[in-house]
Amino acid sequence: MELCRLQKPSSPESTCMQKHNIIIPKVRKQTTLNFKCTDPWPTKEKLVRDKAVVIWIIDNQQPFSVVENEKFIEMMHIFDPRYKIPDRHQIKEMIIDEFNERRSNIGYDLQKISSKVSFTADMWTSTIIRHTGINMAAAITNVLNEFNLAGKALALTTDNESAMLVCGRKLSEEFEKELNNLTFSHYRCSAHILNLAVKQGMEIVDQEIVEVRQLMSKIKNSVLLCDELRELCVIEKLEYLRPEIDIETRWNSTYYMLCKLQRMETALKMLAAKHDSVCELMPDVEAWTKIKPQSQASLPSTSSREYFRQLKKRRIGVTAETTLPPSPSPDFAEIERYLALPCDENVEALLWWQAHSTEFPVLSLMAKDYLAIQSTSVACEQAFSVAGNTITKVRNRLCPETARASLCTKSWIENNIGKQIQLK
Repeated sequence: MELCRLQKPSSPESTCMQKHNIIIPKVRKQTTLNFKCTDPWPTKEKLVRDKAVVIWIIDNQQPFSVVENEKFIEMMHIFDPRYKIPDRHQIKEMIIDEFNERRSNIGYDLQKISSKVSFTADMWTSTIIRHTGINMAAAITNVLNEFNLAGKALALTTDNESAMLVCGRKLSEEFEKELNNLTFSHYRCSAHILNLAVKQGMEIVDQEIVEVRQLMSKIKNSVLLCDELRELCVIEKLEYLRPEIDIETRWNSTYYMLCKLQRMETALKMLAAKHDSVCELMPDVEAWTKIKPQSQASLPSTSSREYFRQLKKRRIGVTAETTLPPSPSPDFAEIERYLALPCDENVEALLWWQAHSTEFPVLSLMAKDYLAIQSTSVACEQAFSVAGNTITKVRNRLCPETARASLCTKSWIENNIGKQIQLK
């Protein structure tokens, strides 16, 4: 009885089962099978993964056949067994679809522009079409008409190739004849002009540059001379600069080489006094005069504002000594108010004009048009310079349309342009 009191009171159901000697076995927890789902993704989820693969192939300039590589397929199955990888033909269609979608979105954004449009151009051609100025002008005109920009075209900036110059003249003639556009102009890339000018100027000191190049090469290739030069710099309390040999096709590297030569002139002369082989290559007095950077203190300097003042005086027939009379034209009055402002060179021009558009309504519209003219075509050429990585030994069968889609889409992806429009 005492033992029974210590036991917990039984429920009527359990008492009944004990009375009739009924035993119910314990039910074990059902085992869960840890099998991964291998059913293919639904269409919507698969499109997201397809787009990620397409973006990766375009941005990294992978061959389309990479999706059929055995190891790539194994890797993708490990990452996502449910994803069915498209073949190279499907990838090509997806890339062209991505290009067309982004181009359509870019066209939609361009239609919002109310001002003039300036652009740069660079060309790559197949063996089918000749690389002539007339053909290039026709190609550019087709693109402008496609985006409805022919009537807004203000300027074209290209390199100095003769075919590009013919292209610019042809476009100017067509716009003037068909659209009565008298403001369109073709500009030569300032970076190319600067490069040509520097190369022409360097011919004057070509022999001196060759001798400096030989001097730098001799010191750089000798551990003994480099160590002695470093010790002399320590003695003279000069900064040691490792000798640098320029690259003949890059004139800025030649400039850096000459700057190092000038900054270490004292230590180099001391090194030449100890080694006859170095002394033979050291520039003489006349050579030093030619290759040293000239001071710009004596050059005349004219600010942009003063330039426009003198330009206005010439336009209205006023001599330099005469004071400008008050202008009755509100446009001239707006120019005078603008030129009277203090000049701040550390400001973003477009942001400044946006903030002062109410104060200068006419000039701000002009600034919106003309400040958009590109001074160089370098950015455009860089976008097309990747063509050498796009059309390679493993990608040598791309048709022109596919190559264009790959090149343009890569540039748009890198600059975050033409993404899908999010409608609210």
